[in-house]
Amino acid sequence: MNRAQAFTKRKVIISPNNQPSGNVYSSTTFPQIQFVLGSSPGLADFKTLRLNYTFQIKNTAGAPVENSPSTNTTPARNGMAVSNRVGSTNAFQQINISTMNGRNLETILNLNRYLATISPNQINQFDYLNTFQGQDPLLSTKSLGCCRQMNVPVEVSTPLRTGFLSNTTPINLSQKGIHGCVINILLDQNANVIGPVEVIQQGTDGSQTTLEQAAGGSVSEGFQYQLSNVFLSYDVYVPNDQVYSSMPSTGQITFNSINSMTSTLLASDQTITLRTGLKNLISATHSTIPATHLNNIKKNGMKLERLSINSTASVNGPPVALNTAQFFKGGVLFPANTILDSEAQGLTNPQSQIIQPALNSVTLNDNDHQLLNPQTSVGLNNSAGFNVEQKALSINQVPDPDSDFVLGVATDTSQQGVDYSRQDYAIRLQSGLNGGTPFQFFSFFRARNVIQYNPMGVEVME
Repeated sequence: MNRAQAFTKRKVIISPNNQPSGNVYSSTTFPQIQFVLGSSPGLADFKTLRLNYTFQIKNTAGAPVENSPSTNTTPARNGMAVSNRVGSTNAFQQINISTMNGRNLETILNLNRYLATISPNQINQFDYLNTFQGQDPLLSTKSLGCCRQMNVPVEVSTPLRTGFLSNTTPINLSQKGIHGCVINILLDQNANVIGPVEVIQQGTDGSQTTLEQAAGGSVSEGFQYQLSNVFLSYDVYVPNDQVYSSMPSTGQITFNSINSMTSTLLASDQTITLRTGLKNLISATHSTIPATHLNNIKKNGMKLERLSINSTASVNGPPVALNTAQFFKGGVLFPANTILDSEAQGLTNPQSQIIQPALNSVTLNDNDHQLLNPQTSVGLNNSAGFNVEQKALSINQVPDPDSDFVLGVATDTSQQGVDYSRQDYAIRLQSGLNGGTPFQFFSFFRARNVIQYNPMGVEVME
């Protein structure tokens, strides 16, 4: 006698609930994508959830880009790409996840900036070129690898890397669970998604410079990205009638949510105080960029830039030192009760006393996969003293020496969280800024959340 199978695994494919004519989304014509995951019996495995689409950049005449390392090749259409560190997810400005009865589960503003901040610190060079690159061909450790892909439509199948959708435990979407959920994605404007192609040039002495190559004239302003053939896919485990009838109708789900805030960094000695209202704060991560480089199609708006002075909309200013960093909870140094100092080190190495806590804030002390190393974070291969031959490494041998400048701290190594609901979070930075270049200061907070579901709906407990 064969026993009935308790669960049946099925693949679910969902089209957008607000599908436009031609199923083409863009920031100017149809910037919002909505998916409704119904409350049918089943446990959704969000580890398998993928957003699938075709990504392409065209000008107003419908012509694609023609990127090439040579500036003489079709200059009007040569030099339009997305950030190779983030890939096509650069287009996602905001995501909201809520239940069918309107209870908000997670909202992440500046989602693309969040992904730009964490991706280089959760993915190493092998991941970029192999594992994750298979999900999004625009992910690369070299800008030229990304820009060449942009010449043709790109098929993408990427995970939505939010806190709730990264839960490793299958979620009950039925009436005995969270009663289904709704996923809303808002696209960012063209000028913040599309940027120049970065071409690394090497001199006869081994020194390297970065040329930001953008499409010539005003034609670049006419380029727009679009997403077509959009659908969502994931696995679901459907119980048989006997198992479903025995499942409890109440329970709890614990997950880590992501919260974002923005500030302005301007002074050489500045304390940024933020009221997070979070009860179980696990970590805080920050990244910076000159305000003039945001929403600027001539600049990479997702770049993790070091602090600098005199930057303009078209020119990168000289970098300045970050001397000290301090983290506070309610005005008291926490979790480190010391000032994180940055002394000058040989070959301008990463400032380990400041960088290591920032890396831990992203990886939560699991540092096996990350791109933070001398060849990729601060461009040490530009130095003639980097290797035994006393010359810089070949630009064909290593990833682009792109900046990976992040700040942050993990507040609780046990990952249970620290209560900041009644006390402010603050970070004090002492640097070489001169007050002439305002920096956009992005803050991303990871917190432990607990929700409780019952036949009446979902309640957020913590």
